[in-house]
Amino acid sequence: MKKNTVILGATGAAGQNIVEFAWDHPWFEVGCLGASERSHGLTYKEAIQGAVFFGDEPNKEVLNRKIQDINSLDPRDFDIAFSALPSEVARVVEARFAEHIPVVSTASTYRYEPDVPILLPEVNPEHLQLIEAQRKNRGWNGYVVPGPNCTTVGLVMTLKPLCDRFGVEAVSMVSLQALSGAGEKGLRSDSTYRRSVEMNVLPLIEGEEEKVARETNKILGAINDGGVEPASINVHATCIRVYVETVHTEAVHLGASRPVTVEEVREALEEFRSEPQTLRLPMAPEQPIHVVDDEYGPQPRVHGSYPNMVTLVGRLRENRLFRNGLSYVLTSDNLERGAGGGAMLTAELLLRKGYV
Repeated sequence: MKKNTVILGATGAAGQNIVEFAWDHPWFEVGCLGASERSHGLTYKEAIQGAVFFGDEPNKEVLNRKIQDINSLDPRDFDIAFSALPSEVARVVEARFAEHIPVVSTASTYRYEPDVPILLPEVNPEHLQLIEAQRKNRGWNGYVVPGPNCTTVGLVMTLKPLCDRFGVEAVSMVSLQALSGAGEKGLRSDSTYRRSVEMNVLPLIEGEEEKVARETNKILGAINDGGVEPASINVHATCIRVYVETVHTEAVHLGASRPVTVEEVREALEEFRSEPQTLRLPMAPEQPIHVVDDEYGPQPRVHGSYPNMVTLVGRLRENRLFRNGLSYVLTSDNLERGAGGGAMLTAELLLRKGYV
């Protein structure tokens, strides 16, 4: 029997992405689409009129579903909640739901609290141990499990096998981030923000660089006494907005703990597998990381020709500016892996591990 789900913040860009991945999922059934009071009673089609961000055309059943005010919902009517709420709203609403049921979130609100895991299922499934501490500390029957910032996802996915095999001491990363990473303001054609990026780049995305450094070390850290002992990687990030619809690109330069060759690194990336693959979770790619041979790859434009949910790596080469240095370019789908698909994969892992 499928688990009954509610999607909080279902009308925004990230919310629509979760709806898209959740609607026909084999393990979860969308029982309710929740949004703000102003959308209450509208059909989903009416609520998202003029701001449709589905990758594929939504079916009529989705479009005809009535929106409910999130403040009128009883969390006990559902088995699990997916939240794509703005951070300031999420602090109150996610806590109200987490008192009773699991909440899988795309918001940053609870990411940095000591008893909350920032979960990337292939990278740190052992951090689910924090759920019991979170429940005990807060008196909740449920819990909140947020995913990483969409920029952090591709970086940490590629660092994990390298940390495990060689150790990583320092990372310098430059991200070229798609418009959809900014949410609705990046996707709406009439947006002032979007127009400011057209035929241009914005060399600063406020708050993003700090998130990347902090989240990378927490995700790659070790469980210690009911919390996470962060990794000690020196992370420097420069985050730039570019005029691309979806898929983030990142140029990564790092220093390993021991000498490495390009061939060893390629092998470590391509052989990487983790719990989602062992458990054969529906959203998990068979091979999470693909190294591409095209010297002009990877590129956002062709990212979608590879299997869903993968991280692509190319331009592997030595970097003499770092001790035991290495450079590469990656692409990661900021909506598929960084929002809806990533949230569903987290929920699948929670279910299979007995937390739902």
